Parts: sequence; structure tokens; C-alpha cells
Amino acid sequence: MKLGILTTTGLLIAMGWASGVKAENVSHVKQLLETKKCSQCDLTGAQLAGMNLSGADLSGANLKGANLNGANLDEAKLNEANLKQAKLQGASLIGAKMHGANLEGADLSRANLSLAGLVIASLKNTNLTSANLIGANLESANLAGANLRNARQSVANLANVSLRGGSLSGMDVQGVNLRDANLTNANLNGANLNGSDLTGANLKNANMANVDLKNASLP
Repeated sequence: MKLGILTTTGLLIAMGWASGVKAENVSHVKQLLETKKCSQCDLTGAQLAGMNLSGADLSGANLKGANLNGANLDEAKLNEANLKQAKLQGASLIGAKMHGANLEGADLSRANLSLAGLVIASLKNTNLTSANLIGANLESANLAGANLRNARQSVANLANVSLRGGSLSGMDVQGVNLRDANLTNANLNGANLNGSDLTGANLKNANMANVDLKNASLP
């Protein structure tokens, strides 16, 4: 019997069963890959590692537990999207719009979030180890319990951010705006805060060992 070429739908169904993506979401995955427009879609647990989704409209989409490792999400619209516990290791999110997105427990280690908009985003217990946050806007974001070890961020906005119990250990954040930030119990060991604005910041019980505060504005 002559083998036929799998249709996109057939291929996605096969992928869905193999990866655990719910059958009722296959049409949404197909829509995303074919049009890059999937606002409010249910993509729970979708396997999208390495996919080119640059500029995609995923605003309000449910991507809880989705695998987006190494995916290209440059300038994607992810406002109010649910990315709780999503896998985004090494993903590119340059200039992505993530206002109010839920990234709780997500793995963004080595991700490129430069110039991304993360205003009032929830990043509780998020892994941002070695992530590129240069130019990202994290104003009023919730980073409680987040790990930003060795992340890079310079001249960016962290005003009103909550990093309660989180870690900036070894992070290069020189010139950053940390005005009114909640850094209670935060681990700032070895962080570079040269020239940063810490006016009004709460540093109660924070670990400030070996922190570079040269030219910084202190509380």
C-alpha cells in the first residue's frame, strides 16, 4: 500500500496522543502553528519546543505546563497568558509583551527576555537562572521566591517589584530601578547594584554580603 503524506491535522493528533496533549486542544495547536493567532486558546501541556512562534498572538492563552524549550517567541503577545509551570529553557522572548502573565513556577533558565514587558506579571518561584533580562520591564512584578542567580539585567525597571525570599545572588543589575521594591529576606549575595536606585526599598533581613552598592541610592 502506498504511504500517503500525513496531513497537518493527522500529524498533530499523533503528536497529541504521544505527548499527552489533550485531544480537544489539537485544533488549537494546529491553529497556532498555521496562523500564529491563538488568543484565549487552550494549549495546556502542548509540546511546542523549538517552534518558531515569533510575533504570535497568544494573549490570554492557557499554556500551563506547555513545553516551549528553545522556542522563538520574539515579540509575541502573551499578555494575561497562563504560563504556570511552563518549560521555557533557552527560549527567545525578545520584546515579548507579557503584561500580567502568570509565570509561577515556570522554568525560564537561560531564556532571553531582553526588552520584554513583564509589568505586574507573576513570577513567583520562577527559575530565571542565567536569563537575559537586559532592558526588561518588571515594574510591580511578583518575584517572590524567584531564582535570578547569574541573570543579567542592566538599566531596567524593577520598581515596586516583590522579591520576598527570592534570590539575586551574583546578578548583574547595575543601574537598575529598585525603587520601593520589597526585598525582604532576599538573597543579594554578590549582586552588582552599582548605580542602582533603592530608594524606599524594603531590605529587611536581606543578605547583602559582598553587594556592590557604589553610587547607589539607598533607602
